[in-house]
Amino acid sequence: MEGWARVAHRFSSYYRSAELWQPPRLSRREWMFIPFGEGAPLRHQSFSKMEDVRSFLLQRPTHSCFYSTAYWKRPFESKMADKQWLGADLIFDLDGDHLPGVSDRDFPGMLDLIQKQAWTLWSDFLSPEFGFKEDHLHVTFSGHRGFHLHYRDPNLVHLDSDARRELVAHIRGEGVDVAGRFGMYRDQDARGWSRRVREGVGTTVATLQGIATGETTKEDIARLHDGVQRRRAHEGRTSGPHSVAAIRKLAETLSDSRRAERLLEGNFNVLKDGPKILFADLV
Repeated sequence: MEGWARVAHRFSSYYRSAELWQPPRLSRREWMFIPFGEGAPLRHQSFSKMEDVRSFLLQRPTHSCFYSTAYWKRPFESKMADKQWLGADLIFDLDGDHLPGVSDRDFPGMLDLIQKQAWTLWSDFLSPEFGFKEDHLHVTFSGHRGFHLHYRDPNLVHLDSDARRELVAHIRGEGVDVAGRFGMYRDQDARGWSRRVREGVGTTVATLQGIATGETTKEDIARLHDGVQRRRAHEGRTSGPHSVAAIRKLAETLSDSRRAERLLEGNFNVLKDGPKILFADLV
């Protein structure tokens, strides 16, 4: 027994006695398996119980298996139009290598950061703003770079793609006018993105002051710059300051403690138009 056949045999031995987790609504999901060697993926499989999945894995060892996040009336059909869509889980996929300035060469650091991001997603958005309940939440490790948050509220599985995109757009802050929300900075009862902008002002000032004093690392500056670039690209903007040099110059401006204090008091006119735009991008 050589090559992948030996590995396939070991996989079969594992699946013979392993405890297999059963996803909800098992019979409504399509399964896909990727065999060892050069065989084509095996799609359009469906099962009524996990022991049937185990039997399949023992008969046809595979190195990867997947189940659909969507529910189908006829998941075994080979044509998507014939499957008859019934709904789908809400999935929030957080991968560390998608974050600005993050490298998978520092695996522990990347996972630590993405774990914090996952908690922020739940505690800042999904639970308080959307009213999601922990009873319907299932968090899994993605197997490589991050975490997946599966939300399976029966009342939400029928959301269409437009509604799901709207949820993601709100979480990502798409279309949020950060500079425009500076006007609500003094509102102690501000909620949602207005509250986040308020909190972000203090964090951004502290970060910029750290650049001026040398406490902020080059990696942190690169991450700030990458974030600004991504925001500008997403919004289709080409004008305005955005370079690392511009960030450093803004940091020097806020090294003046009196100017920084006035900014933290809500007087954003201490910054000229260009630096104010850059500051809003950093927030």
